[in-house]
Amino acid sequence: MSVPAVLGDGRQSWAMPCVPYAGADVGFFAIPPVGANVWVEFEGGDPDYPIWTGCFWGKGELPANAKVLDPEKVQVFKTDGITFTLSNFATTKGLTIEVAKPVVSNPLTLVFDDNGIEINNNSKTIAKLTAETIELSNDASTVTLAVDNIQIKEDAVEIKLTKDSIDLKNSSSTGKLAKDSIQLSKSPAVIKLSSSGVEINNSPAAAKLSSSGIELSNSPATVKLAPWPLGHATRTGIELSNGAANVKLSPASVNINNGALEVI
Repeated sequence: MSVPAVLGDGRQSWAMPCVPYAGADVGFFAIPPVGANVWVEFEGGDPDYPIWTGCFWGKGELPANAKVLDPEKVQVFKTDGITFTLSNFATTKGLTIEVAKPVVSNPLTLVFDDNGIEINNNSKTIAKLTAETIELSNDASTVTLAVDNIQIKEDAVEIKLTKDSIDLKNSSSTGKLAKDSIQLSKSPAVIKLSSSGVEINNSPAAAKLSSSGIELSNSPATVKLAPWPLGHATRTGIELSNGAANVKLSPASVNINNGALEVI
């Protein structure tokens, strides 16, 4: 250090530090960079025993995070590439740790605030921890773990897992796997599989397959294939209808328009 007013021009001396906390293998260690402004005292007034007791900023040297209208609401500790910011502002209340060049090639940020904890790597890979969820994201890919579900997203593709079902989504295409059914849809088409049968819909056309038979419809026309008579699964009847027109075919007869013509 040099103190021209006391030591004269051109003289430099080593100064002992005055720190708030020190001891064997413990202490607060922070050496100011070359060229920093320091306050100097002399032990017993002896100019041969200088002590640097603190630092101060020159014009334009204040850390960027400390340049605020209410400086009493923010505390900043910054080195070349690492910044700790403690903020008591309503919109940024919390602790922020930033690591940038020359320490690392990509900027890293760790934030503790009222929302939770956020870890950010170059604004591309991000982890967010809140009281309700954990969210991991990498560009367009996101995994969210909530109390009652897990959600995975990649652009328009989405998977959601709950205790009751698995939901699949790709833009307008969806799939739902529940305990008692599977449903696939691409609007307006829908396929549903359940313990009671299979349903296929593409309005106005529809098809139903179940243990009681098969039904095809495209309003107003319908086709039904069912056991005939009821209870004889090996004997099948067929019913065709289109509005008021109706044809029933059984193993024993043909019935047209509800008996208007019957062939046995």
